[in-house]
Amino acid sequence: MYQCVNSSKCISKDRIADDFIDCDYGDDEDPIVIYDICVKNESKTLFKCTTTAKCIHHEKVNDGICHCGLNEYGLCDDGDAKCRAFRTHLSFSIVCDGFIDLFPINIDGQNVTDETECELWQCNNTYTRCDGIWNCFNGADEVHCNTSVSLNCPSNHHICVLPSTNQLTCLSLAKANDGIIDCLGATDEPKLCRSTDYIHSEKAFYCSNDSSSPCLKSSNLCNSNDECINGDDEQFCSSARNFSAHYSICQPAYYELRSDVEEFLCERMALRYKRQPVYFSLDTIKFNKDTIHLIPPDIESVCKLKDVWQKGQAAHFPLDTIKFNKDINTIRIVPPNMKSIVHHDQYRCHRGLPLRIWLNQEKNLTNITCLCPPSFYGNICQYQNQRVSLTMRFQAYSDSRRTLFALVITLIDDSDKRIIHSHEQFTYLYVNDCQKKFNVYLLYSTRPKNDTQNYSIHIDIYDKTSLNYRGSLLIPIKFPFLPVHRIAVHLNIPRMNDDIQSCTNQTCVHGQCMIYSEDSKGTPFCHCNYGWSGKHCTIPYACKCSSGSLCAGILANNRSICVCPMNKFGPRCLFNHTVCQFNQNNTCYNGGKYIPIDEYMQRDDKTFFCMCPKGFTGGRCEIPDNKMTLSFHKHIQLSQTLIIHFITINNDSSPENSSILSRIPIHQKTAIINWRNEFHIAFAQLSDKDFYLITVQKINNLSSIFEKTINPSDRCKHISEVLNETIVRLHPIRRIKYYHLPCHQTSPSLPCFFDDIHFCLCTDFNQQRIANCFEFNYMKKFDCFGGSSCKNGAQCLQDSSKCPKTSVCVCPQCYYGGQCQFKSTTFRLSLDAILGYHILPHIKLTQQLTIVKFSLALTIIMTIAGFIDGILSVMTFKDQELRSRGCGVYLLGSAITTLFTMSMFALKFSILIITQMSYTTNRSFLNFQCISIDFLLRISLYMDQWLNACVAIDRAITAVKGTSFNKKTSKRLARYVILALIVFIISTTIYDPFYRDLLYENNNDEDDGEKRIWCIASYSSAVEIYDSFVNVFHFVVPFFINLISAIIIIRTTIALQINVHPDENYRKILFAQLRQHGHLIYGSIFLVILAIPRIIISLISDCMKAIVNPWLYLIGYFISFIPSTLTFVLFILPSKNYKGVFRKTIQQYLTTIKRHLHID
Repeated sequence: MYQCVNSSKCISKDRIADDFIDCDYGDDEDPIVIYDICVKNESKTLFKCTTTAKCIHHEKVNDGICHCGLNEYGLCDDGDAKCRAFRTHLSFSIVCDGFIDLFPINIDGQNVTDETECELWQCNNTYTRCDGIWNCFNGADEVHCNTSVSLNCPSNHHICVLPSTNQLTCLSLAKANDGIIDCLGATDEPKLCRSTDYIHSEKAFYCSNDSSSPCLKSSNLCNSNDECINGDDEQFCSSARNFSAHYSICQPAYYELRSDVEEFLCERMALRYKRQPVYFSLDTIKFNKDTIHLIPPDIESVCKLKDVWQKGQAAHFPLDTIKFNKDINTIRIVPPNMKSIVHHDQYRCHRGLPLRIWLNQEKNLTNITCLCPPSFYGNICQYQNQRVSLTMRFQAYSDSRRTLFALVITLIDDSDKRIIHSHEQFTYLYVNDCQKKFNVYLLYSTRPKNDTQNYSIHIDIYDKTSLNYRGSLLIPIKFPFLPVHRIAVHLNIPRMNDDIQSCTNQTCVHGQCMIYSEDSKGTPFCHCNYGWSGKHCTIPYACKCSSGSLCAGILANNRSICVCPMNKFGPRCLFNHTVCQFNQNNTCYNGGKYIPIDEYMQRDDKTFFCMCPKGFTGGRCEIPDNKMTLSFHKHIQLSQTLIIHFITINNDSSPENSSILSRIPIHQKTAIINWRNEFHIAFAQLSDKDFYLITVQKINNLSSIFEKTINPSDRCKHISEVLNETIVRLHPIRRIKYYHLPCHQTSPSLPCFFDDIHFCLCTDFNQQRIANCFEFNYMKKFDCFGGSSCKNGAQCLQDSSKCPKTSVCVCPQCYYGGQCQFKSTTFRLSLDAILGYHILPHIKLTQQLTIVKFSLALTIIMTIAGFIDGILSVMTFKDQELRSRGCGVYLLGSAITTLFTMSMFALKFSILIITQMSYTTNRSFLNFQCISIDFLLRISLYMDQWLNACVAIDRAITAVKGTSFNKKTSKRLARYVILALIVFIISTTIYDPFYRDLLYENNNDEDDGEKRIWCIASYSSAVEIYDSFVNVFHFVVPFFINLISAIIIIRTTIALQINVHPDENYRKILFAQLRQHGHLIYGSIFLVILAIPRIIISLISDCMKAIVNPWLYLIGYFISFIPSTLTFVLFILPSKNYKGVFRKTIQQYLTTIKRHLHID
């Protein structure tokens, strides 16, 4: 706001410099005040001139009047926006075309334009060949292009009019642009009359020996007036005509009367100025003399082309009605006598409609009444209703873009009754309605409204097919004092699997306390059960909706708000869709989904529409899309995300870039792309700077089938790979002039290349390879409207900035998954992360990939081996004697832990297989196993590692103390250590379940998309650091304990023997001690050996870069469970004592079995 000088009056800063004095002293129009506000960027409605210290209102920009003044190039700062953009925008088609288009750029003290340093440029190219203009100064681009004159010239010759004979002849290319005038009008020397400024001259005919005004317009030729001193402009004119032309023979009206010489010169003069540039073309621009005026346009139109605000022609009859047709740019004059006579009653009802009521037909008595719209009332609709004018646009996430929604918009108050004053209902489908604005009037139930209450807009969202509740949105009415409150909002429909947030701070008697979706304040409300209403769901009501429909509330007038299923319609859903009953099976083709149109859809006069599956389009899904099957060479490393860019060439605008995003299953090297729009160029993007050319077609073929194998030779290289570093580092306006070199030097192996601005094709032209470039910003990213579902900082990419149909997540390094939900650091790799995407949904187990069947077989083997190992170990260490010292207690605990670990491991693998094969989707069960199994499995693995480390410590202490070792103390201490370990491990990992949740990877963009359910842990950055520390600590510390304990045992026993036998050989003593006490160190040494592969894997790769080849990480994952299956092998079999007890125990069990079976 701006406060007027010496006044308490405040006005909006939008009213500054609007040519209306709003302040008492006129300071809102004071140039000093305006400029001060402008330079401080305090107003968005002011435009700052660059040529003068002046600011103007934005409404004055491009209004046809130059307010800022002309700049050094003769262009208006505020009136030539298009021209200014053209003069500063580097386009490939205007480079080195013989006309200066760009403002000079000072580079290293030198003024550089689009026409400097053109020595290596191929001026005869796609954009200049046969366009009627000598872009090459010797005219090489126009040789053999003129077919209007019947004179056959040899190759590399131009048609020319000899000044001496005034006859057509052929001029060698070598004589063109040599500084010598050989042709009449200097048509062989284009530089003489070609302007060097930025407004191209229309004077193209050169008068010889005339220094004052040497160049003439084509309109001066053959007009019976000598404009040139020597009469050059009249000497070639035909004298055979029997009339005197007062206008130039080059006028279109005299086309049939021209001689060959006149026709040639008129045409050449008209083509000496530059026309509108072509943005991009795959073919040469063919000149058609019938499509161009031979008299040049106005000088201004060369730059401006056309004013957007083009004024209509003045009417000659001011009393007539002037009608302007925008489609054909014509003006139609309607005379007064042709106007329809309108009865004055038409205007009596203001915004309403007049209705004639017959009171007595015999007496012809009638009365006019008014039908008022909802926003007005009164006998003639003269009063406005207090209301809320609401404009909405909805956005759906990728999982709901093909879901039909019922949107119920209600105006409610904050009373305990929570009265619904008015409502509107819409049926919304994103693929059809993503750009649609929904406009509604919501009226208050009382007139006037109750000013003591607060009002808000409540929106309930339902799945139209299942009538399941999706969520609610809140729009507060911030200024309730306004009689008409206008609101425009952009709303997001909640995701399919978003948990509906519940609350406990509000009492909901017959309902559930919930929180509005995407509400930053976390506003609670009561979502009432069927038949209940009110702020706390305490008011019963009778729902009058038909069976099978949903009652969404009750209005203040006791009318039920009904949400109908797809096959019903009406205020109470009492009517059935007859079309739906009889024609559903044969209305939509190719598997299209039939959707009847109800009264809540904003459609044409149709009764239904078809939601087409992937691969088909059309009103009834009858038109197949372009089908592109892409196979990739084995040496091309595929990422999870494949982006196909389609370029469509437009005649009057830049090429249009559209993209489709696809996920490539990890077990495939083939992608099938369906594209329903026309295109001319297609190329694939595998990563940020990894492009492969697919096809280039000059004519688009709809519903075509295209197959191609992408080879490494199809790769488009970055400019840094095809030009030396010196050229690459040049300014773009200098660097682009070298772009023909890569195509020429690497012909034909280079199909394309790109820089940060352009994408260039190498094409065959005139028996050589040249570049043809269009603008393409490969670094442009879409953020999915700020509603990205990607995890871990991944970037969300869409196929379009408007109404995207597909979206994918581009994962940062060390992350992957459909939503980048998995972090593949070695110590955190889970079985879900390694194997999950290799399990094919809805495919039998016998038909799964080799890696899945291998993992299943290995899991079964390890589980059986683990159970056998655990059972045999428990049977052994049940002996009281073995548990008379700490080592036996630890090993018994390890055996029990082994049984628990292998149970959790088998259960984890089974649930993963079942879930990814989509055999179970029970949310409660999956959520429970997600929180519990991974947590318990992690605890058991840590426990087993620490118990094995405790065994090593106990044995090392035994070796050091020898005969002084106290068994009872060791046993008692072991019990406390085990309890302490359980508490310690749980306390260090207890955070994990709180960060685990289910993630539904349900990409509804694709009909055949994989729908998966994942259990993921989403840590904050601080917790992630702590988690990494915990993983490393529980792995590394037991590893070093085992290693150090083994060294202590060996050194201690050897030292004792050396003291007893000092003369014995050291090696002999070492081997003797290993034979005698090897069982004490074999377990520790083998555990160290098993830990080494995991350490090596973590060192050679800090994370899994790709999930295509996960064998190394899968093996590392299974190795971590091997120690849990080897307690019996590592600790019992090497020990004579343990082995003896085991045999004795087995014998006891066999004896017991025989006794029960009565076997002798």
